[in-house]
Amino acid sequence: MSFNDWGVSYSAISFAERALGGHDKVASFVRTKDILFTITHINGETIYMLLVDEYCLGLAAIHRARNEFPEADYIVTCANWNGYTREAKEYGDENNLGIFNIGEFFGALNWTNPKTYYQKDRDGNRIYAYKVA
Repeated sequence: MSFNDWGVSYSAISFAERALGGHDKVASFVRTKDILFTITHINGETIYMLLVDEYCLGLAAIHRARNEFPEADYIVTCANWNGYTREAKEYGDENNLGIFNIGEFFGALNWTNPKTYYQKDRDGNRIYAYKVA
């Protein structure tokens, strides 16, 4: 059962809360507007993370999110099997907006500049959670 217009389930929200609460780079966090998290990083930076449930996060959803949650500087889709289009990731890079799936986001919190985070394969090549819309 969802209590938000984005279809993000209580279990996904609860998972994000538990993971944030146990992350060693998170000093504190507050959830507002049901799916918007205000996170205080241990370095003092404030991060506004919007949790969505999009199997393939595309530009239309990003524009909707920016309209409804203009303070969000990260849009995170709530499952590791979810991803985003190449265009969505490029839009995020060009507009100082972090676009990640949940696993990538928690990895990004370990970086000095989390918005530039990317995963690597065992050969050191960048990998992304691209999906085809």
